[in-house]
Amino acid sequence: MNEDDLYRTSSQYRYWSFTPEALASLRANTNSAASARVKAAIKRDGSKATGQSNGNGATNGAPHGEANGHDSSVDVECLTVEEEAKFVRYYCTVCLQLSDSFDFPIPIHVKATAVQYIKRFYLTNSPMTYHPKQIIPSALFLATKTENYYIALTKFARGIKKTSEADILAPEFIITQALRFTFDVRHPHRALKGVIMELGALSNGTAALLPQHPKTSAQLKAEMAQLPRDGNDQGIPERVSDRINRAYELAKGVLGSAAILTDAYFLYTPSQICFAALYMADAALTLFYLSTKFPDAVLTPPPWESGAGFKFVETPAVLSKLLRVLEEVAGLLAGEDRTGREAKEELRRIDKKLYQCRNPEKMDLVGLNRAVKRDGAVEGEVSESAAKRRKVEREKERKEGEDLFGGDLKKDGES
Repeated sequence: MNEDDLYRTSSQYRYWSFTPEALASLRANTNSAASARVKAAIKRDGSKATGQSNGNGATNGAPHGEANGHDSSVDVECLTVEEEAKFVRYYCTVCLQLSDSFDFPIPIHVKATAVQYIKRFYLTNSPMTYHPKQIIPSALFLATKTENYYIALTKFARGIKKTSEADILAPEFIITQALRFTFDVRHPHRALKGVIMELGALSNGTAALLPQHPKTSAQLKAEMAQLPRDGNDQGIPERVSDRINRAYELAKGVLGSAAILTDAYFLYTPSQICFAALYMADAALTLFYLSTKFPDAVLTPPPWESGAGFKFVETPAVLSKLLRVLEEVAGLLAGEDRTGREAKEELRRIDKKLYQCRNPEKMDLVGLNRAVKRDGAVEGEVSESAAKRRKVEREKERKEGEDLFGGDLKKDGES
């Protein structure tokens, strides 16, 4: 079993990998279902407020049929799929900012996992149902646990203004349900470190090459020192080791921002994302590295005067396909710089629109979580079915206790 086969067994591949069409369809279906539920919930909320006002007079000064800022007599204008995507993308950046605001450091893999939890959550849930402000702290705290980076809940909650421990824990089960109880996230960061180590070995002539490779380590070391400068040539040092380190820092920056904020994780594998980031950082270095993995691939012979003349003249079919994918991923990641920072006015408009189309039944997650823990108890009342079930369970436990211990001891004279 090779690494590709192993990756195909992962939950990330089985549950969270999509084609662009399937991803768009899933989001459209989620938006449609959420819009219908929101409209129904607002209508129920308005009817409830109307009934209360008829019996007790005006409720909080709200007109009949209006509650929590919603008018049930007016058709609610819900968020579009595009507006939801912009809103979620913005709050993913907020999650990264929140991660950097604590007094204690949070590693990049924990941040990236938290963002992916948020993005996965909103594939089947809508901001109209659960506002990202409610989800972000819980998703980040969940990521610290699943990534084995322990932070006490008290300490974590203390680092977020106006957020209690209950606020953090309340959405946790909802998030885990949306994640299908699969918490593993495969990141490209580890792959990048491995590639950089191999590039370092190539630069000093100690690389372990494939048996069928036509060149020696010494020959590759000499060619590597002659690699042309590409679009990132300004300030590239002469030493190969410095060039490798520079490419690593640039690629790491891409993986820590654009890669986790776009749909790259849904559409491509971690290794493809890794190579695309390195390709954006230093195309010539990336192509040279790939040439060492494909003995049949032939680069233009040195000396190379410019990056434009540095290319494959003979390319195996697999490598050709890989290069096309890397171009696609690089285009997606580069596009984040142009679209990632939405205009503040646009976000304010979406936020105001969301205020009018939020599901009123899902606003108090702490209260809902408390009700679930009470097993049917809402506002101090227990449903009849839940009460009967508890009574049967208590009676069953009592009988089992009597069977085990022989029942209660009787006093003298009692029959």
